[in-house]
Amino acid sequence: MELFSEVYNCYFQVISAFLQKDRRISEREMRFHINDSCFRESILYLLPRLTKQSWGFFEKKDGFLCSKLSEQFYTPLTDLQKSYLKAVLLDDKIRLFLSNTEIADINAVFSNIRPLYTPEDFYYYDRFADRDDYGNPDYRKHFQTLMAAILDRTYVDILYESRFGHRVRHIYLPCRLEYSIKNDCFRLLAVESHRQRNPRVEILNLSRIQAVTLTSKTAGKLPDINRILSRSYHREPARILIKDRRNALERAMLQFANYEKSTRRIDADTYECLIYYNKKMETELLIEVLSFGPMIQVVGNKDFLRLLKERLARQKAMLEEIS
Repeated sequence: MELFSEVYNCYFQVISAFLQKDRRISEREMRFHINDSCFRESILYLLPRLTKQSWGFFEKKDGFLCSKLSEQFYTPLTDLQKSYLKAVLLDDKIRLFLSNTEIADINAVFSNIRPLYTPEDFYYYDRFADRDDYGNPDYRKHFQTLMAAILDRTYVDILYESRFGHRVRHIYLPCRLEYSIKNDCFRLLAVESHRQRNPRVEILNLSRIQAVTLTSKTAGKLPDINRILSRSYHREPARILIKDRRNALERAMLQFANYEKSTRRIDADTYECLIYYNKKMETELLIEVLSFGPMIQVVGNKDFLRLLKERLARQKAMLEEIS
């Protein structure tokens, strides 16, 4: 499956851009594009393989890295890639990003392709059961309206139902759609006004949105959500050590992709990762860290470590009661 992860994640995209756009590129430019297009930690994995260990794509000439492939180089889809794409089309979340016409056209192209896997092949033992209903026409409409609003920087009028059943109506500037693996749901990150000196980020569950309408009001640019969220972070980040065995480093970077973090290499197979979080993120981060088992060791901060121990103690007590 390593071939698969390299082909279908952002590593493939950035390397493909290098090969197609630039016939030659400096190592400095390559470093910049990797940092800009991939995860912050991707530079640790990609740059050595592109420049020193070499995957065979580039050769050094006059201080530049030059593509060894001809300008006419083209890679058609393999049967494996087609099979994977057919499997992706079976995921009900894919319909959120496509129109009915696009779905019909793609299904026609892949009608005779056998999917690599089906949704029934997976069993999620650490996921909440009350997932979002992605097949709901209203949910899909709301999602696509919010996607368009984010791209066009347009304010939206949202009717929202709280978890206590109260309905409220607000005008928001949607800034980001975020997916939660553990809850299997989408959340909207939005602000009431981008002109406020210290805007507050509101996090809305898409499943609780009853109606969303585009307004005529637009913003010149979206606020820096990461900077706003960073004001609410705990003073000390969660500090974890990752043993890069069984592909743990790459799995961890994907798992924690929605958190602000920094990672550095300590020794041959150990990495230190600092994850920045606030009170609302705490429980989900705890669950995600625990899912890695012995591949991850939590060494700080004290509050996060205490909460982790308390959660493990509760789990142990529940197991003892069952047995």
